[in-house]
Amino acid sequence: MKERLAFLIVYFFASLTLSAQQSVIDLSAIDFGKTQQLSLSGKWEFYWNQLLGPEDFAHPQNLEWMKVPRPWNRNSKYPALGFATYRTTIKLQPTTGLALYFPVVNSAATFWINGVKINSTGKVGSSKETHVAKLASAMVELPAMATKVEVVIQVSNFTYAIGGFSETPTLGKTSAILLSASRAQGIENFFAGSLIAMFIYQIILYFLFHRGKPYLWLALICLGAALRAMIMHGGSFLLPNLFPDVPWEFWKKIEFGCVYATMSIFPLYIYYLFKERAPVWPLKFFVPVSILQCLITIVTPQYFYGMLLEITHLSFLLGFIYAGVVISRAWKAGSNDAKIIFFGVLASFPFIFLEILKNSVFVGLDIQFMYLVELGVLVFLLFQVYLLANHYAKAYKGLELMNQNLEQLVEERSSELVSTSRLKDRLLSVMSHDIKSPLNSLRGILSIYNKGKIDQSEFSYYFKRIEGDLSKTSLLVDNILYWKAAQLKGVEVKYEKFEVGLLIKENTDLFQTIAHNKSVLLTSINSEEDWIVFDRNILNMLLRNLISNAIKFSDKGDEIKILFEQKTSDSVIKVVDKGVGMNQELIEILKNPIKARSRTGTNQEGGAGIGLSFSLEYLEKAGGKLEIESEEGKGSVFTIVIPNL
Repeated sequence: MKERLAFLIVYFFASLTLSAQQSVIDLSAIDFGKTQQLSLSGKWEFYWNQLLGPEDFAHPQNLEWMKVPRPWNRNSKYPALGFATYRTTIKLQPTTGLALYFPVVNSAATFWINGVKINSTGKVGSSKETHVAKLASAMVELPAMATKVEVVIQVSNFTYAIGGFSETPTLGKTSAILLSASRAQGIENFFAGSLIAMFIYQIILYFLFHRGKPYLWLALICLGAALRAMIMHGGSFLLPNLFPDVPWEFWKKIEFGCVYATMSIFPLYIYYLFKERAPVWPLKFFVPVSILQCLITIVTPQYFYGMLLEITHLSFLLGFIYAGVVISRAWKAGSNDAKIIFFGVLASFPFIFLEILKNSVFVGLDIQFMYLVELGVLVFLLFQVYLLANHYAKAYKGLELMNQNLEQLVEERSSELVSTSRLKDRLLSVMSHDIKSPLNSLRGILSIYNKGKIDQSEFSYYFKRIEGDLSKTSLLVDNILYWKAAQLKGVEVKYEKFEVGLLIKENTDLFQTIAHNKSVLLTSINSEEDWIVFDRNILNMLLRNLISNAIKFSDKGDEIKILFEQKTSDSVIKVVDKGVGMNQELIEILKNPIKARSRTGTNQEGGAGIGLSFSLEYLEKAGGKLEIESEEGKGSVFTIVIPNL
């Protein structure tokens, strides 16, 4: 901590010395054994339109001052194209292993240290014909144990839109400079690799999703930022170093082409992300301007298309305004995705805005941080990744819930299948007994009668019993056939208008013989002119089952009444008997076809015990309901409630 504090104090006074004596950078108080690297930003001697060597400074020259780092055409009277000489003197403690590092000089430079030519990038010339540009960094080693170092740098630029120093030169131990360059390379590799990975990821999403155009545009943004990072960034040139034979101009066209293309790609991404809320007319500005700038980049030299950068800066600011308006609209409309995207754009904007200020000819803000664009894009991508992860989490949660519901549905269906299977087995048992028995009785009696073993009067007695059994068997067969049709096709409700009184009369007539044989009075009180709209077959089946049961559980001399009443909202049919009645437990069992069991009638009549429960199920499907009032020993009242349609 003390060492850091001492360094800050020493560097502060060194800065004061530099301000007082601008031609001399006094670092004699700095111990480079402890301080590995220092920035050499400040004002250097500057000689415009002169390529001066160390020997030329033996005579007075026309001296000016130029801030380093800053391109000479930014906030000054000089054009981008031209040549000049920089000069400064550095005072040092006697030490070894020191070097100067220049991340980039636009666009050719020759370096002299204490009168000796040490290094060069490209070929410096006073005209476009004699000048050769090169995209490269430069490291210049200083003489061992030197206490005073004169630095002279000739710079020429006839290719690039800005000339001179755009990045800060540094002084320090050679090992520290190499380590710093290696770290910068690693950081650049990290950013470039991350952006390329996100590009691939977004492209995959684009091809996987039918409406994946936002992923395509976002993928292109990632690709553009990655290419820019790999071409030129703080003196680390991945692609130019990998392909040294490729001309310098080619890499610049890719770099600026990516920037100019992104100017329209970003609004397109926002538009397709919230298409229902995004106006299309701003794209008529962004897209043509972007295409025009890309075409100009292809056919013109760098110093020309580089001047279009200010138009791009303005377009980017307008693009962020467009994004803010569109996302705000979507957010107000209730989109949860818009909220996340809004904060992503808001978080990335400061990085892009600082990069614009850094590269603006009019502002030229001195910002030495090199990864503003990459950080801005990656920060936005973090929000995008969160959004996708949130979607996946919800999808997985929904899938898990769906699986749970599916398991529950399977259990319910399995239970229904088991119940249906049990009911089927019971129906087969019923058919083998309740249907077969009366038929066998009829066949036996007819056989005896045909053989002449019983006379006419005796046959009449048996015939009444057989008629009742056949009527109940017919009803059972109807119930089973209707149930079977419902299992195969589902319950099909067919509403029709019909005379309910006529239906009641048909059923009372059908059961008059059975009621008479048991000495039970079966009457109906209704008008044949009463009309209702309902499923005739369902109502007919229910009435037949109710009347059959009422007769079955009535004693000799009892009366069964069938009443009809039409109300405002519904109509009711009541089957009233004075029979044995039921308790609440029997009523609940009666409604369940699985639990329902046949009870012996008052005259030892048998039965399946399932017809009423079937009919009740069909009634509810048609929109009706059955109300049961019963008391043991006092009879029952079955009320069919039919809604008026």
